[in-house]
Amino acid sequence: MTRLLLLATGGTIAGRAAEATQLNAYTAGVMAGDELLAALPQLQGLADITVVQIANVDSADLLFGHWRALVGRIRDAFAADPELAGVVITHGTNTLEETAWLLQLLIDDPRPVVLVGAMRPATALSADGPLNLFQGVQVALSPEAHGHGVLVVMDGQIHGAQRVTKVATQGVGAFASPGSGPLGWVDDVGVHLPVNAADRFCFFADLSLPEHWPQVAIVHGCVEPPGFQITALLQAGVDGLVFTGTGAGQLSRSERQALEEWQGPLPLMLRSNRCGRGPVHDREDDAELGLLAAADLNPPKARVLLLLALIAGLDRDDLAGLLSASHR
Repeated sequence: MTRLLLLATGGTIAGRAAEATQLNAYTAGVMAGDELLAALPQLQGLADITVVQIANVDSADLLFGHWRALVGRIRDAFAADPELAGVVITHGTNTLEETAWLLQLLIDDPRPVVLVGAMRPATALSADGPLNLFQGVQVALSPEAHGHGVLVVMDGQIHGAQRVTKVATQGVGAFASPGSGPLGWVDDVGVHLPVNAADRFCFFADLSLPEHWPQVAIVHGCVEPPGFQITALLQAGVDGLVFTGTGAGQLSRSERQALEEWQGPLPLMLRSNRCGRGPVHDREDDAELGLLAAADLNPPKARVLLLLALIAGLDRDDLAGLLSASHR
């Protein structure tokens, strides 16, 4: 039988509440991955599934160490078993998009890596987790998913890791890919994805992840932001900054002034935006201020890219080239 690896990390999909009608008051990361699998006898005929529990936490509490463990497990599994069909990861929805993008940048294999989560705990009436997990396995086993990189399967939709984001706090249709839409969908008929026309380039395929990661902060743009915030971060020796700029990634006068007045070396810095949709383009004074436009990466994903760039020892020019290549 086809072999599949299931990596469990917790989240709402593994959550429990006191009552079946409770959708908000519950504890995430209670059920183990084996329990999730046992609750879906429909999977028994699809594949021989091995379960590994990486963590069992609310995804807001996910740590760099969990990311390191996920990457190591996936790389080792693909290297050790050429017949392994793919990997499915159960994950909390709050930071699912960040984990998906991290894996997209680090896992160099055409076999599917599929993340699934849930917006309702496992104990809820009409819990969405079981169907999401079943459909995630469907996608991971499908030839159509090969070469598409890391995928997110939620509410019957299949999203690519680069653009998918959580866009709502409630409701099963809480994930979208602004600007492009989902890559495809999955239902009882099968997996519906376009043929992958090009080989994917994995930028950090050989990158070894350290035990201690760089410190990268996200600064949120708003009316009259405190200028001392940036100065304090620079004085603290932060390794990187991501600006969640207003509009198309715009910094305020006080934020720009803080960068202009800083006398020390500037860290790697990216400009994203808080709008949730639309690209951030280069500005004429970006080089003078040490900034780079994050294109269509939202702030959390821009931070993931910056973390890996710092671990890899990239400078500003290297990062600019990588951004250009990844958004062609």
